[in-house]
Amino acid sequence: MNHHPPQRSTIEFVQNGTLSTKKRGLSLLLSLCLYLVSFASIAQGLTLVHEGRSNYRIVLPHQPDVQEIQAAKVLQDYLFRISGTLLPLMHDNHPSTDREILIGRTNRPESKSIDFATLGEEGLTVRTEAQKLVLAGGPKKGVINAVYTFLEEELGCKKYTSRVTQVPTMKTIQLGSINQTTIPVFSFRDVYYQDVYDTEFMDWHGLHSFGGKGSSPTEWGYWVHTFHNLLDPAEYGESNPEYFSFYDGQRHAGLIPSWDGFSVQPESQLCLSNPKVLDIVCANLAKAIEKKPEARYWSVSQNDNVRYCQCEHCAALDKKYAAYSPEEKMYTTHGSKYPALGMGSMLWFVNQVAERFPDKTISTLAYQYTRVPPKDIVPRENVNIMLCSIESTRNEPLEGGDPDFASDLIGWGKITDNILVWDYNIQFSHLLAPFPNLFTLQPNIQFLRDNRVSAVFAQGNIQHGGEFAELRAYMLSKLLKNPDVNIQAEMDGFLLAYYGQAAGHIKQYINLLHDHNQGYQNRKLSIFGSPIQEQDSFLTPELINAYEAIFSKASYAVRHDPVLLERVTSAKLPLIYARLEIARAVGREAWESLGTEQQGHRGLPVNISEFLYELTYHAIKTGVSRYSEWHTTPQEYMAKYPAEKKE
Repeated sequence: MNHHPPQRSTIEFVQNGTLSTKKRGLSLLLSLCLYLVSFASIAQGLTLVHEGRSNYRIVLPHQPDVQEIQAAKVLQDYLFRISGTLLPLMHDNHPSTDREILIGRTNRPESKSIDFATLGEEGLTVRTEAQKLVLAGGPKKGVINAVYTFLEEELGCKKYTSRVTQVPTMKTIQLGSINQTTIPVFSFRDVYYQDVYDTEFMDWHGLHSFGGKGSSPTEWGYWVHTFHNLLDPAEYGESNPEYFSFYDGQRHAGLIPSWDGFSVQPESQLCLSNPKVLDIVCANLAKAIEKKPEARYWSVSQNDNVRYCQCEHCAALDKKYAAYSPEEKMYTTHGSKYPALGMGSMLWFVNQVAERFPDKTISTLAYQYTRVPPKDIVPRENVNIMLCSIESTRNEPLEGGDPDFASDLIGWGKITDNILVWDYNIQFSHLLAPFPNLFTLQPNIQFLRDNRVSAVFAQGNIQHGGEFAELRAYMLSKLLKNPDVNIQAEMDGFLLAYYGQAAGHIKQYINLLHDHNQGYQNRKLSIFGSPIQEQDSFLTPELINAYEAIFSKASYAVRHDPVLLERVTSAKLPLIYARLEIARAVGREAWESLGTEQQGHRGLPVNISEFLYELTYHAIKTGVSRYSEWHTTPQEYMAKYPAEKKE
């Protein structure tokens, strides 16, 4: 199934609040039609609040659980914020009345008729029966999902960010007939942005956190890259080098500096064919499970490098099960080149671990050299495959833009449905740079859905700030809940709520940026790329000037609102950052001749200094913590500029 980039829309505003006579006539006719449709619908529905008064009550089970109590209180709070009417809470041991809002598993016939088994852990149902409203769901926050779904889809409430919530006001709340049952497409939905981990935002959008952030109790004991946890080189490296990878004629059991520049990490992997390695890994895993028995998922996965074991026995396993020989196919990312070896020896090993822990789900990475599905071996039922798209281009949908990854995903989907995809949605080497991938988010998530993916970790920027962080987080949250949502309408709604009268200009900038991305012409936009690589695509001098002209209009539109103006300024920071990065690359030689290295910023051209100071001031003011995933604070960037930044 081909997923094409969604059609882009624009936001238009009625100027001066007036319409032409012809348009006024059409508007009145449309209003009359909507009124008649609404009246017919309401005649079959119910009225929760009429002119600020209500004879409804919110009914809980006699012994409600925490989820049901929270759901009832959330509903009570928002109905009060909408209408000014506080509906009372009652338990179902009180006599039944005609007008009730039923929360969860009450003793009322309307609740008992629900087939809760079909809802699974997080499914929800929202429906009206006669004059009663029924809100219920599965045991894992299903009833909370039902309440927030009702608030959004029936009453028009929105949760755009942790701090931006849209709550309409109305003295009368009327409902038409409702009969909705929804089962989540993905069983695990983690959007890795700092703002997302606000408790209400997570509950509103039905999100999870592998680390137990926000309102999500973690079900993960270990997450990823766990070989060093289960068999530590610091403990066994010197005494038992045979437990570690063999390559280049010797065993490699040491430690090397990690990505963050502070800690250390193993230099290689484990020797998976060694039976003692299996015993030690399982023994240490058992100890970890004993400390956290409630955790359901435990990762037994490769370290973050491509130096796998090539000893005689591991090589034989890889040859037996691998889809390709080491020389047949290569993948590349972040400066590393490695064979598309497949998960031969790895899956053989992990299946044995899973056999010893049948009541747990053992997760392992299909990442870099293990990404390709194997042949003649399949994952056990309690093995989760965490498939990673780190190599993929980000300006084209995965299905057409990265045929190799698409083939690997389809291949995994043929042998298991226990697949978690780790998808990458930002530029990690330049968190603040323009990164036009917004129109690929929907086709990508639809492609995952269509190929038996059961869980998604959408990695964004866990640091504070970043290019369109709030917008991208919102879009991903909506898409993981419903891959077929009208994402352009959701984007427009977000922009209006977040940028006010500047929304149309921000949308114009987004469209122009994506139009010049050349994204659907086989151009690779890497998550480890940089603005310098885009000087001939979406970051030409002419386009940057055009973008800044749009932002000038956006800033003018909200000049009297300091909150909105600050948001517009934050959206502009990526352009300033891109200017500085490109200027540093093309102007470095000339600046050095002026003694820039010795004189600091005094040797910079005046306009470059102004850009640098503006970027630093607003980045610090708005709390931007890093310009790159692991390093470079705003203060460090200014102090070192124009020296080459550590990649």
